[in-house]
Amino acid sequence: MATKIGQLAQELTRTNPWWRDRTWQERDLDLLEARAGGLTYRSGVLAGVEPGCLYLLRGPRRVGKTVAVKQQIEDLLTAGIPPTCIVRVAADGWEAKDLRTLLQNTALPPTPGGQARYWFIDEVSAVVGPWDQQLKWLRDNDTEFRAATVVLTGSNATALTEAAGALAGRRGSASHLDRTLLPIGFRTFVRLVGRVPAPPDVAVSPPELRTAAARTTYFALLPWLDQLVELWDTYLMYGGFPRSVAAAAAGAPIPAGLADDLFTVVSADAFKTSRMSALTEMAFLERLWASMASPANFSNIGQDIGVSQDTVARHVAHLRDAFLLWHCPRRAERHWLPRPRAQEKLYAVDPLIARLAHLRNERRADVDPTVLTEMRIGMALRRRVLADRPAVGNDEFLFHVRTPARKEIDFVSEALGGVAIKGKYGEDGNWRGEAATVNASEWDGILVTRNVLDTGSDRAWAVPAGILCYLLDS
Repeated sequence: MATKIGQLAQELTRTNPWWRDRTWQERDLDLLEARAGGLTYRSGVLAGVEPGCLYLLRGPRRVGKTVAVKQQIEDLLTAGIPPTCIVRVAADGWEAKDLRTLLQNTALPPTPGGQARYWFIDEVSAVVGPWDQQLKWLRDNDTEFRAATVVLTGSNATALTEAAGALAGRRGSASHLDRTLLPIGFRTFVRLVGRVPAPPDVAVSPPELRTAAARTTYFALLPWLDQLVELWDTYLMYGGFPRSVAAAAAGAPIPAGLADDLFTVVSADAFKTSRMSALTEMAFLERLWASMASPANFSNIGQDIGVSQDTVARHVAHLRDAFLLWHCPRRAERHWLPRPRAQEKLYAVDPLIARLAHLRNERRADVDPTVLTEMRIGMALRRRVLADRPAVGNDEFLFHVRTPARKEIDFVSEALGGVAIKGKYGEDGNWRGEAATVNASEWDGILVTRNVLDTGSDRAWAVPAGILCYLLDS
């Protein structure tokens, strides 16, 4: 144990260089890589962290959680927090008992005047064993840790949800204790990649999409339509992972190693307990994302790639746990709840995840831009609703519906104020025919097009994807 304590103390001096070096950020590899991409991007996901509270920061790997933590440490130091009050731990691969050893037995530099510490424990969901119980015990029994501000980051939804339950009542009284970092949204993508002058800084909230004020705002963006269409097409190819966005901003191809990195995230992390071969994993991803625009049939997917329905269900759950997939249930007939036993639509969290099989092997089919557009519209809606209503932590606020004619409407929600959204990504007058589905429903409709803007009807409106998601997204 003495050797272990010494190893932990030595590791902490390496991962907390600000204890001894005021210019540490000039040599930090994560911050250097972020700056080298040329992006002046800060997610702000940890803004407003209040002293004494315990926060959970969720999100897929490679999305920038570690960079966000280090940027928050920069901000704390700038605000005058003493360097030795801030402790960052890279806990990936630790055992749960190491957390108590770290917090109770490992030597740490003293804090001035007994000030409370800030703890940042990175990838805690990858700790082996009941880490949430260890932290619960420490929060209950260790006076210093109870008073500390704690940020736990992780990439496993189930583990973090269980931890939130175990730590209930021990996290403080602040609002927005659960934070989620997702790939960069379209609005930020436009700011980072687009040309100058940029579109105006205007927005439309989800309940106002079919109002007179929204119509005025849509047309206010019309002078930027060419830029927004071009950037939307680029966004569908590059997605929102920071390294890919940096390449888009530089006019460079998607980084060659990024697809391999994301495959490692899927294969070695999300699918680490899988017995499928790498070849079958890629076939599974190709087949799964090909069906994004339709309710997922696990039996058909399994038959097409030669695995069981249970295997498909298990791997879908792995992707969901890793924040690489989100689900859109079918709405019940009379309530804003999922319809029991109905098939869900499954969407990738980012275009690069959806296109991963093709990016790894160009002989595999790519995903159609119409399907990618539908996926990104849903993500924009989810991101905006979660930003406006942080307490909504599950997917049961966004649904798809089937009309009596058995046609699918992509997205409806109580948060949309009576609007139904369907993505077709067309660019001609045929959009009116496509709008028949939403026109036959109980909701006012918006058909999302590539470049057609038409709000002159009391029935469905046509709004370009680039305009709609610029106004909705973050």
